[in-house]
Amino acid sequence: MDIYRKELNQIYASQMLGLEELAAEEVREGKAQAEILAGVSRGTTVITDASCDRCYIYGGNFGRIMGFFKNRDEYREESSSDEDIIYFRIHPEDLVDKRLLEYEFFSFVSEKEAFRKLDYKALCKVRMKDSEGNYRYIDNTTQILRLSPAGKMWLILCCYNLSPEQERGEGISPAIIDTASGEVKKLQFNNARSRILSEREKEILLLIKQGLPSKLIADSLNISLHTVNRHRQNIISKLSVSNSIEAVMAAQAMNLL
Repeated sequence: MDIYRKELNQIYASQMLGLEELAAEEVREGKAQAEILAGVSRGTTVITDASCDRCYIYGGNFGRIMGFFKNRDEYREESSSDEDIIYFRIHPEDLVDKRLLEYEFFSFVSEKEAFRKLDYKALCKVRMKDSEGNYRYIDNTTQILRLSPAGKMWLILCCYNLSPEQERGEGISPAIIDTASGEVKKLQFNNARSRILSEREKEILLLIKQGLPSKLIADSLNISLHTVNRHRQNIISKLSVSNSIEAVMAAQAMNLL
């Protein structure tokens, strides 16, 4: 139930980091910075290595409070470019907008000149389940920490901590800050969210929710059975689920219907 992961992986792949000689020392230094930051902020920090689909997570007190780790000084590696132990706890509706923010941010930064790519930071506030299963509001920032020798996005730093504002604002309040100029670009994803599923796909999902089989859906919409099944597969792929029932549940949780 994690949309836009495929699109984000495509952005990582477009950097073609495998064609460059990347210094392991740079990764060690980046990890050391993340560990220090987690210790100082008492938050959770994550370094993502876009060259090898791996991330490094430093818990801090936040990781203990949220149930990622038992102790504040814990550390783990994930064989994924995403910090799944964290993402699985984000409210599904907020995860959609966070993914849209990430896609917008990385697309935006990748077009900038190399000397400017480190100047930008994405910010948002999301709901995340703590160790007791209660949703808390979490401040999250994302930025490029290291560039490859060719100036491509390589090491990515994400930081998480409890927000001082534990009340619902307007969505996740997504923004991109230019730390060099102080300019703040506030974003809205209402239109992008509405385009994730086509109107026909929404119609089909609503009929699936009512319990109609594909044949009756085809008759109801005056389309072929083949077209219904093709839409089903497209929906399942878009929402990163295993079947149509999961798709209905995911679409409802993500407020896409």
